[in-house]
Order: sequence, then C-alpha cells, then structure tokens
Amino acid sequence: MFDNINGRLAKDAIFTIRHSWLHSDGNEYAYEGKELKNYLKNRDNDINKKNKVIGSILAGAIGDALGYKIEFKRNVKSDEVTDFDDTGIISDDTQMTLFTAMALIYKDIVRDATYKDVFYNSYLDWFDTQNNKKSEGRISNLNKIAELNVCRAPGNTCLSALGSGNIGTVENPINNSKGCGAIMRIAPIGLYIDNPVEAGKVAITASAITHGNILGYTSSCILAVLLNLILNNPKKPLKKLVYKSIKIFKKEYSSIQQSEEIKYMLKLLSKAIHLSGKNINDQTAINMLGEGWVAEETLAIAIYSCLKHSNNIKDTLICAINHDGDSDSTGAVAGNIIGAYLGLENIPEEYTKKLELNNLIITIAGYISKDLNFLKNSNNESSCLFPGKLEKYKKENKDSNNDISLEEIKNAINNK
Repeated sequence: MFDNINGRLAKDAIFTIRHSWLHSDGNEYAYEGKELKNYLKNRDNDINKKNKVIGSILAGAIGDALGYKIEFKRNVKSDEVTDFDDTGIISDDTQMTLFTAMALIYKDIVRDATYKDVFYNSYLDWFDTQNNKKSEGRISNLNKIAELNVCRAPGNTCLSALGSGNIGTVENPINNSKGCGAIMRIAPIGLYIDNPVEAGKVAITASAITHGNILGYTSSCILAVLLNLILNNPKKPLKKLVYKSIKIFKKEYSSIQQSEEIKYMLKLLSKAIHLSGKNINDQTAINMLGEGWVAEETLAIAIYSCLKHSNNIKDTLICAINHDGDSDSTGAVAGNIIGAYLGLENIPEEYTKKLELNNLIITIAGYISKDLNFLKNSNNESSCLFPGKLEKYKKENKDSNNDISLEEIKNAINNK
C-alpha cells in the first residue's frame, strides 16, 4: 500500500527538507549583510533539526527491524545480524512509535485535548490492530493500514493494560511493570516537544498509561530529554548530552532521587557510560548491563552502543541488537538516539530501501519534524493524519505556491 508514497525514501526526504526554504516568502536573495547571515543560520538550523528528527525515527525503525529477527534467540553471535535478508520487518516497537507520533500531531491541533487522552486513544487504535478489530480511528487512520494490522510480538503488559479499560497514571499505577514497552515508543515525544523538561514530563504521562513501575516511566523521561537535547545542541558531543539529560532528570525529580529504584537506574546508566570508554567486547559489556527486557536496561544498552560507536549508525545498531535479550527494543532505542545524533544522511541506504513501510515511516517522521511540505505534498494514501479535512484543505489551496502554515493546517482540520 505504501510502496511508492511520493518515492520518499531517505534521499527524497533530504531533498524535501533542504528545498522547503525555497518556497518560503523570502530567500537568500532578499537579504543582505547581517540579515542574510541570520537568514542562512536559521535556514541551516531548521534543515539540521528536520534531518535529525527524521533520522531518529527512521534509524529507530531500522534498529527495531534488525533486532526483531533475533529477539528471542539465545547464544547470539556478535555479528549474528548485520543486514536484512529481504525485507526489514518492523515489530510492535515501531508500530507503537507511529501511533505515538500521530497522537502528538492530534494534540497540537485539537488544543483542548490532554496528552493522557490522546496517547491513550491512539494506543487503543493500535490495540485494535492487534485484535483484528475493525474500527474508526479515534486519533488517526493508521489502524486501517493493512501492514500494521499484524501482531509482531506485542508486549503482554501493553495488551493487558490497554485491554483493561483503565488508564494508568503516575498517581494511580495500572500495574507494577517496568517492561521495555514503556520506553520503546517514546522517541517522537522528545523530538516534537520544544522543551526538554516538558518532553520528559510528557514521556512520563505516555509511559505510565501502560507501565506503572517508576523505572518504566522515568527511563522514558530520560530518553525524551536526551533526544530533545541532541536535537537542539547539534555541536555538543553525545556523552555530554547524556550527562546533561541525567542532570536535568535529577534536578526536576529531586524528590525521588533517594529511592532505591532510582539509585539503581542511575548507577546502571553510569556503568553504561563507563563501559563505553573501555576497550571491551561489546557483548561482554552488554551482558553486564542486562538483556533489555526492562526499560532501564533497554536505555543503558542503547546508551552504551551509541557512545561506543558514536560515529557510525550501522556499527551502533549491530552492537545494540546482537545479544541475548530484547534485541528489537534495544535496537529501536539505540537507533532513535544515534539517528538523531548523526542525522538522516548517515543512515545506510541499503537499510532504508529494505525497510518495511519505509515511506510511511519517513512521512510520519516528516510530520514530527514539523516540515509542512510533508503535509502539503502528501498524497491520499499517506495523509493518515486526519483524512478528508486535510485533503479538502489541500484541494482548496492547490494553486498556492506558498508553504502551508501550521496554523492554517490547524484551522482547516478544526473547520474554522
């Protein structure tokens, strides 16, 4: 269904974000001196951010698909998986990440909605796909995509929580689970929310819907903060940003720093950072961090892999997935981090070409990057945001050469 959405593979996505500025009200020819310098700086910063956002979502999906091949395998070799055989099949990790992304777009448009409600309803849309339930999408039409209506080892905690009819919160935990399902779907939050502190808070809200243990949602918080920092601090080394994300977490949630659970998590993350600087075999190091079945271990393994191989996306993903454990989740989170850090253009093309639903994933990542060209140029199949209203707006404005503003999109969808 989504094999040829505008031909939007990675190189086309790069072209889209780089050339979106050419259709704005002004260009470099309209400015001189200091104004020109500021214009070029803003343009380059904008392009770099979009590049990182799309890189994060795409690399996360690739890491998920690579790891999914060996998720439940034991005695995995260090080079067990390095590429896709044919098609890179995504798991529930990427499925839920896409539903998280659509919830964020919905919340930004329907402003009186709460984060808790939009995430919960979007996750219910995903839940329907796992139960062969045909229903109208509460948040988007993602649940109507045939390729997403397939069970790819969905986490029992997510299924039981969403099937309970209750909404988990920090104040009223739905269970005591800290499974990796809490963190593997969180990346769009860190990439979409403007402020790192707010991104962390929103991530906690999203995770607590299905996972009630403090280590599940606080691990998610740190990941969201880290991704936000990477996006907004392009010149800082990754290790410094990891330290800063932990520092922000400690400051914002100082009241829980003395709990044994938080002490354990922070110690585990410190170990991951320390091991990444040692001349040690990757599998040996990862075995010292866990298997990734729980959120804090998933984050620790991802951080280790990204710091150890911070200049190469492929090496990072190979490191993150080839171990005995939850390889798809560790691959997904590592991909989110390293994809944001190194950007879209550094993702191996052979991975992107073979990835299932690659164009859909890039298109939704384009939404999260806030590049309105992805909205304006989306065809009927890829416009799974709010079908009908968006298409109606585009048809009414088909003769316009100007970029569609986000406010115009919001007004159109709200029928204002």
